Amino acid sequence: MFSVFKSESSKLREAAKNWLYHAGKVYHFRKDRLSESELATLLSLSEEVKAGIKNKSADSRLRNSIESLKAHMELVGGNYYPRGSLAENVEFFFAALIIYVGFTTFFIKPFKIPTNSMWPTYYGMTGEVYKDEAEKPSALTRAFRFVTFGASHYEVKAPASGELLVPMLQVGNGIYELFQKPANVKRYFVINSPGIERSFYVNGERVSFKYPADFVFDREVVQRLQEKGGETPYDRVPSRIRANSNSFAGTATETVYDSRSGKNVQVTLHLLRTGRQVEEGESLLSFDLMTGDQLFVDRMSYHFVSPKVGDGFVFKTDLIPAVAEDKFYIKRLVGTEGDKVRIDGSTLMVNGEPAEGSVAFEKNAKQEGLYRGYTTMEGNRISVDLSTDQTVPEGHFFAIGDNSYNSSDGRVWGYVPQDAVVGRPVMIYYPITKRFGLAK
Repeated sequence: MFSVFKSESSKLREAAKNWLYHAGKVYHFRKDRLSESELATLLSLSEEVKAGIKNKSADSRLRNSIESLKAHMELVGGNYYPRGSLAENVEFFFAALIIYVGFTTFFIKPFKIPTNSMWPTYYGMTGEVYKDEAEKPSALTRAFRFVTFGASHYEVKAPASGELLVPMLQVGNGIYELFQKPANVKRYFVINSPGIERSFYVNGERVSFKYPADFVFDREVVQRLQEKGGETPYDRVPSRIRANSNSFAGTATETVYDSRSGKNVQVTLHLLRTGRQVEEGESLLSFDLMTGDQLFVDRMSYHFVSPKVGDGFVFKTDLIPAVAEDKFYIKRLVGTEGDKVRIDGSTLMVNGEPAEGSVAFEKNAKQEGLYRGYTTMEGNRISVDLSTDQTVPEGHFFAIGDNSYNSSDGRVWGYVPQDAVVGRPVMIYYPITKRFGLAK
């Protein structure tokens, strides 16, 4: 970056060193393919360039030596010289990829939190809703929020004027469920990842929108809008209803991928009347989907020190039979092998004492701020009943979410094997919010 301050003589010698580097590559990678005469010329010209670098008063001679070396390398360099920009870029890309894979495998791994099981310590994807035009951000504000907070703006508008209709799928005799279907959504603009697609109909016209599969749309958008007094397309639409034909305005057909047959199939949808009249272009939904916290995970430390109660805890799920998917999860480590864990009221108890090692333990126990306390999930299907002491088995860990009322964790699918452990979060690097910095 300081080359503008260097003399022409210094720049010439830096260029000469670069040509010597290329000459060295040609020699080492092509010496078994070149004749003795070609190798001798390559070495001789290289020595001339080296001598010119040392002689600070012979710039003109150094330029001539460089040109002679370049000309000879063009004759004998093969694939190593001259190199096109494409070849150089491909080589750089693969070298960077190898370094990245090695670094993330053994040292630091970037990790994005999709759900809110660790909220409010770490945020998964959340929704910020706008109930009227006055609240909506401008284009410039949206761009700023996208870069700084990872906020993706959604605006769903009526495709025509008329009654708003919501598609329902018949699942039984007179029983219908709100229709949504699997879809691909773009991650980092290019990578397909699992998503959900929903749609509305107005006067025979269809409009749809997609969002990531891990985003809890009903809670983060519909519920938040209703809490603000805003109107949503689902205000008069339960997720499951018993209805007769008078409740519907007709049918529509959509294509859905059938995972059992591996083919696309046509399904008939029943268009539920909402009684709401809309105008073409009217906003039906307006919200920002806020990205989950993105962390650096330390993969090295646990090779030298044992995980301890209170650590943020990242692990793979492929060795946990009850999870039935291969993902990375993040929870709070609440028990190591031999520990006795239970929940007493809103307090997590470890070996008969209130859990220590994380501020989340204390805040949940006091139900302080956004922390709601711990729950045993009584009345739900669980694997580990924390209403009484449960001993963590040998070779395993026990982990649950800080957001105990909204977390599928060890209470549901059991204990984490030692071999599944990945590491611990060390820093939130994105988005740029008050949570940015060292992980808690």
